Amino acid sequence: NQKWVISLQERIIMEKDKKLEGVEAAVKTSVESNLKEQFKSYSEAAAENIMVCPSDGLADPATLKKVVKSVVQEEDRSKNVIVFGLPEKMDERIEERVQEVFQEIGLKPTLQACRVGKLSQGKSKRPVKVSLSSSSTVHQVLSQVRKLRNSSSFNQVYVRPDRSEEERTQDRLLVQELIKKREAEPDKLHFIRAGTIHSKNKTSE
Repeated sequence: NQKWVISLQERIIMEKDKKLEGVEAAVKTSVESNLKEQFKSYSEAAAENIMVCPSDGLADPATLKKVVKSVVQEEDRSKNVIVFGLPEKMDERIEERVQEVFQEIGLKPTLQACRVGKLSQGKSKRPVKVSLSSSSTVHQVLSQVRKLRNSSSFNQVYVRPDRSEEERTQDRLLVQELIKKREAEPDKLHFIRAGTIHSKNKTSE
């Protein structure tokens, strides 16, 4: 009887071990699958701008690190806008000033804001980087900024999506060109749409 009991206990232990091994295998498979899906998502998101892997194998760690960094930065930028042309004041409360701009277009989003670039003599309108709660809020802001054209207080303020360094340089040049056009042709409305400057008569709809 004692041998039978011991044999039964051993069989029970073996069955428990088998079940544990099965659970561990299932968990491992699930984790590996999840990681692969996440890597695939990162790779697909970055594929439009960056070559992720060479055709004959996986990317080296340095390349992979650059890819992930680029994707993360792109995700961060999707929640930001850049405000140009907002005059700079001593001891300004920049977040309150940005809220004033947004209130002019009927919005009051939660935000964080700071000036970007070095303060230099004669440069009193450094751009303002504004971080919003989501990319959908960014879209909402950008869809309304055209109303600033008719603002008596902020008609020289421009709100643009946050871009890479190269794209920011292009935006800066575009805004400078827009300012010159408004000064040269004050009887017309000048605005940026889809990366180009458009003009129309102020009386036209």
